[in-house]
Amino acid sequence: MSGTQRDWEQLHTDVYGRLAYSQGLISCGALVAHHCGYDRREMRGPGGPRPERPDAPDAREFDREWMPVVAVMALAACRAAWQDGVLVDDVELPLVLGWVDGVHTHRLADGPLDSDREAGDWRRLAEDTRSRRRAREVVSAAVAQAITECRDLTGVWDSTPAGALALGTAVRRVRAAGNPDLEPEWAGDFRWATEQVERLHLAVQAGLWQPTPAHQEYARAVHLTLVAEPDHPPLPDGADGPMWIQRIVRIPHVQATVLTLTAQPSNAVLGPVSDPLGAAVNAVAHVGLDSVAALAADLERAWAARPPGQSITNWEHGHLPRPVRDQIRAIEELSLRLTTTLLELLESRA
Repeated sequence: MSGTQRDWEQLHTDVYGRLAYSQGLISCGALVAHHCGYDRREMRGPGGPRPERPDAPDAREFDREWMPVVAVMALAACRAAWQDGVLVDDVELPLVLGWVDGVHTHRLADGPLDSDREAGDWRRLAEDTRSRRRAREVVSAAVAQAITECRDLTGVWDSTPAGALALGTAVRRVRAAGNPDLEPEWAGDFRWATEQVERLHLAVQAGLWQPTPAHQEYARAVHLTLVAEPDHPPLPDGADGPMWIQRIVRIPHVQATVLTLTAQPSNAVLGPVSDPLGAAVNAVAHVGLDSVAALAADLERAWAARPPGQSITNWEHGHLPRPVRDQIRAIEELSLRLTTTLLELLESRA
C-alpha cells in the first residue's frame, strides 16, 4: 500500500474511527437493508412476515443472501472514493455504480485495501455476478430516490445539488425514514419520551406532585438551556438564520449541557424513574436529543467542507433529505413540549 493510500486510510480512521472498508460496510449495509426490507430491530408484537413486505428477510437470510451484496458495494465504494480522493461517505453513487457494473468493474478486485480480507476475497466478490446485479439495483434505486426528492424540494428538474447523490446522504435518508412499511426506528422511543413529558405535565397541572426548591432550580436551569437560540456554526455574511445545520448542531450541545446539569450533586434528588421531572428530562436528553448525535457530527463535518461557491440553500438540499428534516422537527417539538411544561412548573410555584 502506497504512502498516499495509507494517508487516505488514516483519514477514515480520524473521521470515523474505523478503516475505509469498515465504514463502507456500515453505510452500504444501511442501504441494502432498506432496499430488501430487513428490519434489524427485534420485532415488537407478533412475529412473522410483515403484510406489506412478506419477502423481507430475517437475520439469517439477510446474512446469507444480502451480506455479499453489502460487501460488493462497500468494495466498490472504497475503490470509487480512493479514485476520487474523498471519504467513502462522500463518494457519489453514480461513481459507485461504475465500479459495481460499469466501466471500472474489471478492476474491482485490483489493488490493496486495508482490511482483514485476503486478495482472493476481493476476486471472489468481484466475480459474484448475482451480488453485483443486486448491488446495482440498490445503488440505482438510491440514486432515483435522491433525484426524485431533490426535484420535490427544489422544483428544479434538470440538476441535482452537490452532495445529494453522495453515499452518506443516501444513508442519512434511509436511517431517518426507516423502511417504507415501518415507522422510523426513532419514532417508538420518541413516543416513550413524549409520554414521560406528558406525565410531568399532568402531575404539575393536577397538583399530584409537589416540586421542591431543588426541582425549581433544576427546572429553571434546564429551561434556560432549552430556549437558547442556535448560533453555531456562525451564519455566513448576508444569510438568514437559523440554518438547518445550526438547528441540528444545537441539539447535541443542548444535550451535553442538560446532562452536565443533571450530574451535579445538588440534583441527585432527581430520580429518573420515580421523579416525574427527572424522568421527563432524562427521557428527552437520552432518547430524543441523543438520536441525532452522530448525524449532527457527520453534517457538521460536511458543512466544514462546503465548497466556497455553494449556496446555503443548495447545500441544505444536497445534505438534509426530507426524512432528516422531519426527525429534526420531531426533536424540536419534543424539546418545546418539555420547555412549556417546565415553564408551567415554574409558574405553579410563583
